[in-house]
Amino acid sequence: MKFAKCNYYFYLFELIIFLLIFVISVQADEDINSRLKAGEIISFSENVKGTKVKRGTVIGVINTPPEIVWQIIKDNSHFKEFMPQTLESMIVSPETLKEILKKQLKKSEEIERLIRENSLKSSFYRSSKNKYTIYFYSLLDFPWPINNKWYIIKINRDETRAYAHIYRDSWDMVIGNLKTNQGFWFIEPYGEKSTKVTYQLLTDPGGSIPKFFIDMGVKVTMPNVIKAVKKRALRIYKKEMK
Repeated sequence: MKFAKCNYYFYLFELIIFLLIFVISVQADEDINSRLKAGEIISFSENVKGTKVKRGTVIGVINTPPEIVWQIIKDNSHFKEFMPQTLESMIVSPETLKEILKKQLKKSEEIERLIRENSLKSSFYRSSKNKYTIYFYSLLDFPWPINNKWYIIKINRDETRAYAHIYRDSWDMVIGNLKTNQGFWFIEPYGEKSTKVTYQLLTDPGGSIPKFFIDMGVKVTMPNVIKAVKKRALRIYKKEMK
C-alpha cells in the first residue's frame, strides 16, 4: 500500500513538472511572437563544446511574402550589393572549384581571377528539381588588424515545400581562410502576407581573434544581416506593387 502511494505521488510530481515546463514554453513562445510582431529582431546564442565560438540564431519578421525574401536569399552573386561586410560574392562552378582545390590556391585575388575567367550567373543553377546544390564564394571585410576572410561554401537549396511557401538553405565550408562556416536560412509564412526568417550561423575565423569580437558577430552583425535582407525585400515588394 505504501509502495502504491509513493508511486502515486511520484507520478503526480512528474505531471506537475511537465505542466510547468509546458506553461513556461507556451509563455516563451507568446513572448517571442509579441516581440516579432512589434518588429524586434531576436537573437540568441549557444556555446559550442570544445571551441571558443558560439552558434548564433537570429529571427525576424519581414512584411513581404516569403517568395520575395527567398528571391533575395538565393541571389548569392548580388550579396556584395547589400549584405554587411561583403566585398565580393560569386557563384562558383563545380569545375572551377575542382581547379581551385587542385592548384591549392590560397589568395583571394587568385581565386577571384579564376572564378571570373569561368564566370557563371546564378540563373545557370536554377533547376526544375526541388533540391539542388550551388557553390558560393565570398570575401568579407574584417577590421584591422584582422585579415579579410574568404570562403567557398556548398549550399544545399531546398524548395520541396514551396507549395506551403517554405524554403531552406543550408551550407558548410569547402575551403577558406576561416576555420568554420556553416549555417542555414529558413523562410516560412508569418500571418497572411509576412515572412518569418530564421538565420543560424556557426563561424570560427580561426587564429587569435578576441572572444569579444566573435560575440559581436552574433549580437551585431547577424541582426544586421536580417535588416539588410528586410530593406531589400521591402524595396523589391514596393516596386512590384506599383
